[in-house]
Amino acid sequence: MLNPISEGSALYPGEALWWLLFASWNLALIYSDLRYRRVPNGLIVSGGVAQSLWLAAALLAAGWAYPPRWSGWLMAALGFLTAAPFLLLWARRLMGAGDVKAIAVLGLLLGWAPLLVVLLIASLLAGLHAVLYLSVSRFLALSARLRQIPYAAYLGIAALSVASMPSNSAWYSWCSSWCSTGS
Repeated sequence: MLNPISEGSALYPGEALWWLLFASWNLALIYSDLRYRRVPNGLIVSGGVAQSLWLAAALLAAGWAYPPRWSGWLMAALGFLTAAPFLLLWARRLMGAGDVKAIAVLGLLLGWAPLLVVLLIASLLAGLHAVLYLSVSRFLALSARLRQIPYAAYLGIAALSVASMPSNSAWYSWCSSWCSTGS
């Protein structure tokens, strides 16, 4: 998992730049989904291309560093491919295509294990949204727009939360051990 605050050391310039890009991309994702209830393809492409270029530079350019706490190419590929099962939800119109694409980009950005935690937190937030909507709609007439769950926004919120989780916290320790051992 990622941590914007390195334990006992300052951020190196590349790390600070990666965090700035990561936070900006997630904030744009949150804003777009909350404001318009859609995720622009330009945002998805820019996130995927930026991370791919960063990883290619880290692989090929001397002195260029991988993103903070980089878990490796396999974990990034697994994170990206984690979006594939969500295509079934999209095909049944239970999830938007932008949500599925956002999962793929976040998988590339974070890797597989942190993405699982992001999906868990985002799903809990989406479930809370649904329960609140159902509860309030019994007493008030709510717009159809409020019925739409901004899942990509919840993904962005969860990604920022997971990425900024201190590595010495009990939650981070549990998530790391659970994701690596499955227990």
